[in-house]
Amino acid sequence: MNKMLWAWVILAGLMLARLGYNEIFASQTASPEVTATLLLTGGLLAGLLGVTGMLGMLGWIPHPRMK
Repeated sequence: MNKMLWAWVILAGLMLARLGYNEIFASQTASPEVTATLLLTGGLLAGLLGVTGMLGMLGWIPHPRMK
């Protein structure tokens, strides 16, 4: 996988975490706290996965060979 894809994974994770952070501090929220917790946790884990992939530590993931 190329670095641009890993950067998009990091960006998506940060956006999910930001949505969860906004849900916690919103004055009028219709979603329960579990939703905010899942958004925060999922976003931070996605960002961590992206950083790990960008560093090359996920090189064992199979990818199709270009011919």
